[in-house]
Amino acid sequence: MNEKKIRPEIPSAYWEIKQKQARISLVLFFLLFLFYLLTTGILTASIFIVLSFFFPAFNLLTTGVFLNFVTLTLVISSITTLINFFAGKKEGVKFILNNLRAYYPDQADRYHRTLLNILEEMKLSSGLPELKGYIIPSINLNSLSLLDVDGHPAVAVTEGLLAEASRDELEAVVAHETAHILNGDTFALTLICSLAAFYEKLYSASQTKEEDFRQDSLLQTKKQQTWSPFIYLGSLFSYFLISFLIIIISRNRELLADATAVELSRHPEALARIIYKAHLANSYLGEASLFTPLFLVPPDSREINDSLWDRLFNTHPPVLKRVQLLASMGHKTLKDIVEDIKQQESSRQQARREISSETELPEEKRTAIRQQKEIASAHLEKGKFWLVKTAENKWLGPFHLAEVVSLPYFTPAIRIKNLKDNVEAPAREFPQIRFALYRQIRNQPLDAGLTARCPLCQASLADSFYEGVKIKHCPVCRGKLVNMSDLEKIFARKEYKFSEKIKEQAHQWKQIIQEPGRRKKLLVSKRIALCPLCGLQMIIKPFNYHLIIPVYKCLKCQVIWFEADELEILQAIIESQWKSSDQERNL
Repeated sequence: MNEKKIRPEIPSAYWEIKQKQARISLVLFFLLFLFYLLTTGILTASIFIVLSFFFPAFNLLTTGVFLNFVTLTLVISSITTLINFFAGKKEGVKFILNNLRAYYPDQADRYHRTLLNILEEMKLSSGLPELKGYIIPSINLNSLSLLDVDGHPAVAVTEGLLAEASRDELEAVVAHETAHILNGDTFALTLICSLAAFYEKLYSASQTKEEDFRQDSLLQTKKQQTWSPFIYLGSLFSYFLISFLIIIISRNRELLADATAVELSRHPEALARIIYKAHLANSYLGEASLFTPLFLVPPDSREINDSLWDRLFNTHPPVLKRVQLLASMGHKTLKDIVEDIKQQESSRQQARREISSETELPEEKRTAIRQQKEIASAHLEKGKFWLVKTAENKWLGPFHLAEVVSLPYFTPAIRIKNLKDNVEAPAREFPQIRFALYRQIRNQPLDAGLTARCPLCQASLADSFYEGVKIKHCPVCRGKLVNMSDLEKIFARKEYKFSEKIKEQAHQWKQIIQEPGRRKKLLVSKRIALCPLCGLQMIIKPFNYHLIIPVYKCLKCQVIWFEADELEILQAIIESQWKSSDQERNL
């Protein structure tokens, strides 16, 4: 296909885009009314026909009943359309962003700063008055454009895409999403997905949360369904609604956006490479699959072809067709694009810095670390002179003060005993307990002397960067304190490679976590540790439901303490899983 045949005319001014958006709103409002008119008409007619078997007065063939049927259908359709349209337009985008867990880029993060620079450049070259950015915390490769809650155009990219894309590829992706904004596709698709999200929001509201420490992929939320018929009906309506509206969307809009992106960025090969990478990677974004019309590459891209069914119900053309068109613009073939990707990956692997294991340190260094940990542990043991009485009148302990106030069943009325002073009383009677609770309320550490110190060896923690993420690390025992919200970034980025010893440890861990007995021993073997931020006892929990490796977690501060090599071992396990997937896809 010739490039001139698919190249659109870019609007010369932003007011032209606004005019196009107003026209799109009217068309979608009419189509939404038509959808509800058809569905309401069918449902109402069915009810009247059933009732006519028992009550002749409901016979639709009579003039009066037919007029009542038409009036009722029009009233219900109009009210439903108005509620769905304006509620979806007002709250839909917020629901989409919350569902994707999107947040604003961090200026202090150099990966995010690169995106912000490219957005600023694209805003100037496209003539848009504003172009906002969002980050989706997912290791998958994808992007989308939308109009945010303020009506401003925005581009959202995943952490995985930021990590995998070179600068010219990221620039090409932003250009592609900007092209959708200029062509009016973003407004139409955002509005369509917002209308469908109306029912998804009802679906979410009809679920009750049982456990929700954080809306994070590492600490998943469990929900209990409450009204199943309503849930299924809402999901069915959202599916039919979005399917109905998708029929009017031409799949050529992706080809038009690709062509406009080439005009804006001048990088057809770069756009071809990143689209092909996203096609090969797992681009599924959890519960956000309803919003696939917005994505750069749909999750089911490997199943899309040029059949009549796919032309009707898929908003994206086959990925290979897009890649071949882009490659031809750069006078290359699909095979050339694949070879470029392989060469790029090879160069990237060579540039990665190698990290060695703690076991590869000299023996005297490892001995010094063990001695430091033993001294810190002994110091912590001296503070264990608190006993706690349970509901069964049994004394438990001795505990450290931080352990006492961290107990799940702790209340100010619980009876405790101070072995040092040999005093027994309700917890609220002890000034140490009252002071600890006061500092908790003020978000202050329980023991100021232990602030910013290693939980295991008590050495002062130092600020550093790991995979471009700001962390705190222990220069003595090589432990790392990482925010839970930063883990997706770390797993997506590949600035480091791992020694053979770490890879060997990762293989051993994969075998251990498959045996419940050995997993339990690992949980028990870890000593207690206090959070270096709040001073409360950190809980020992598996990293997540798939990688059952015990780590220290503080749910109050939302941080994880990784002992030496633990974070690197997790990365090595995840990378080995990715390589297995790549081999299955014959990359």
